[in-house]
Amino acid sequence: MKKITLIAALFLSLATLGQDIHFSEFFATPLFTNPALTGQFDGTYRFSGIVRRQWSSVSAQPFQTFSGGAELNRPFNLKPLAVGLRIYHDYTGLGSLTTTSIAAPLSLKLRFGQAKNFTVSLGAQPEFFQQSLDMSKFSWNDQYFNNRFNATSQSQENTGSATINKINFSGGIYVEKRVSERKRIGIGVSSFNISEPDKSFGPGSQWLLLRRNNIHLFSSISVGSSSFDFMPAAQFQIQGVYDELLVGSAFRYHLSTASRDKRSMQIGVWGRTRDAAYLSAGFTKNNLFIGGSYDFNLNGLRPASEYLGGWEFIVIYTLSTVREKINRVRQCPDFL
Repeated sequence: MKKITLIAALFLSLATLGQDIHFSEFFATPLFTNPALTGQFDGTYRFSGIVRRQWSSVSAQPFQTFSGGAELNRPFNLKPLAVGLRIYHDYTGLGSLTTTSIAAPLSLKLRFGQAKNFTVSLGAQPEFFQQSLDMSKFSWNDQYFNNRFNATSQSQENTGSATINKINFSGGIYVEKRVSERKRIGIGVSSFNISEPDKSFGPGSQWLLLRRNNIHLFSSISVGSSSFDFMPAAQFQIQGVYDELLVGSAFRYHLSTASRDKRSMQIGVWGRTRDAAYLSAGFTKNNLFIGGSYDFNLNGLRPASEYLGGWEFIVIYTLSTVREKINRVRQCPDFL
């Protein structure tokens, strides 16, 4: 029976089931929360990027995730529609388990009420992902002599690389009542990995990416006539035998509300059940938002991690309109 290093053993002993990646800043990563949130912003274009890095205190190879997205409202002047493109690359563990995903979310927004401020959004998302594993970076039992590891010893095990390519599907619904950007509340339900693709690297084994169901709530409440906003949010996810609850709130202060000089700053306090507590902070200037967060580990790994978890950094830019190029035509006088 193969004996491998501790971190590889932890990875390979996760039963035979797979789990999705997740971000602590679920309130700032709508394309990972619900396809129906595609285009859920005031403007024409939205571009976003996020980086997450965790477990650098306990692993020689920290887990790292890079993601970017772009969204477009009213493509081809179809007002109820919004389309997007979401890409991420995930690198985890000593075995260099990498995942690259490309998804194309699509949403349909239906507006109701006299002020058209009650919205029901339906979303769907096809996805292609590729996953690979480098077995040569593991340590095997035939590389140990007298209970000591010999890095120069060549293992007789199959230590090549393995790659799989899969198609995945997701969908969701989101309902929102919005008076303004500072006064709104919405709730959504989404389901990811509807087809539950098999991520196993070889025959005779099964590693299912189980369906992940997500319930989420977002809101913003302006405090009287002041410049403060209270923005509580929550997310509950179930995937197989695992569940996760994230809850907390951000507190935003508007430095300026002038139409061409909107500036605000915010700080948030959040918790993830049985896992971590974390802080978030951000700054907004007109259409640009820059933010970040840091997790403090509270689970069973805290003696080794010394309560250190992971950090995230996010940038979001919203473009309101793009001016169409005007072809100017010189008029000739009538008498010519």
